[in-house]
Amino acid sequence: MSAETNKRPTNNNGYIWIVAAFVLLVFGGFVISEATPLLFPTQGSAESRQVDDLFKFMLVIGGAIFLLVQGLLVYSVIRFRAKPGDTSDGPPIHGNATLELVWTAIPSVIVLVLVIYSYNVWISNTAAKDNEQVVQGIGRRFAWSFTYEVPETAIPDDVSVSDLSPTVQTQLEAKNSFTITSNELHTYVGRPVKVLLNTEDNQHAFWIPAMRIKQDLLAGRTTEARFTPIEAGNYPIVCAELCGDGHGAMRAEIVVHPDEETYLAWFNDTANTVFYPPEDPVERGRQILASGAYPCSGCHTLSDLGWQGVTGPNLNGVGDRADSVRAAATGETPEEYLHRSIYFPSEYLVPGFGALMPQFQPDDPGAPNYMPIEDHIAIVAYLCTQTSTGESVCDLDNLNQIAGQ
Repeated sequence: MSAETNKRPTNNNGYIWIVAAFVLLVFGGFVISEATPLLFPTQGSAESRQVDDLFKFMLVIGGAIFLLVQGLLVYSVIRFRAKPGDTSDGPPIHGNATLELVWTAIPSVIVLVLVIYSYNVWISNTAAKDNEQVVQGIGRRFAWSFTYEVPETAIPDDVSVSDLSPTVQTQLEAKNSFTITSNELHTYVGRPVKVLLNTEDNQHAFWIPAMRIKQDLLAGRTTEARFTPIEAGNYPIVCAELCGDGHGAMRAEIVVHPDEETYLAWFNDTANTVFYPPEDPVERGRQILASGAYPCSGCHTLSDLGWQGVTGPNLNGVGDRADSVRAAATGETPEEYLHRSIYFPSEYLVPGFGALMPQFQPDDPGAPNYMPIEDHIAIVAYLCTQTSTGESVCDLDNLNQIAGQ
């Protein structure tokens, strides 16, 4: 028999199966990467697209590896299963140095690529942008509030600075501007936003799923979050850091207006509450509490304002209780009881509730939990009307005297 006839054709079936398996794994990774983001919230910001693209890239790799591992497990279970009646041990197999080198080198390369890609996305998303809208964000148990600067030039001609509240006058003297506060974050499509974040108690995490941003709030530090909205709408803001028993209810909304004109309409209306405050202190107190300037909504229930907190006492009917059971227990008038219970809450604990309420103070605007006395009086005047009849149970002249006004 000749040497030619002794040669056998090379069997390429094994290589074909390997290539086919590789193609299927990559295809499966692509299917997973395209299908999973369908469960995500709306892409509300330019940054969300970059984050989702990074996540898809990771899913292609992770999906292919998942299918490879699970496929090998299923194949091994079927191919190498024990034959009926075979109770012997499996053959001892020593490690394969080449295989171990390969499965160490490949993940190392993958991780290096992901580090470089992720770092570039992070740098891009956190870089300062032109014409940023700067908003101050405050996280407090268990509510969010957002503060906006209003320049002195925005004060209408028919409004005298001397007619504005003492707090606003102090702000104007210090920096030629004053602030307005909302329990919603307002911006508009296409305007880059920079949120300066602070906490007045423990740590929180500022998370807007639609914008794909999350930033921790650290005590004693100011942290930043940046994004550029691209889709008008209302999106939830969530606290993603366990901060206490009211953590699950610590939510707010970001309102992305379709254009600057619509945003300015809201902004000007809100600023007008400072330029033209209600003369009635009760209405002024309601306006202050509804604005979210103070974190009361995160802990208390108050149907008139739509509050549903459970960490603090129910404020429905608080005026009646201040005039009856609380007055009998403390010997104080309703206005005195409500006045002191806000500035000295630990002295007036309602049975069943702990000393979690922040102690507001009227003296230092730069310190946490600042509540100017004029806001305090208006809030107490409003709470005095939370009665079964809607009538106030307080003597407002006495309230002003107690507060030193």
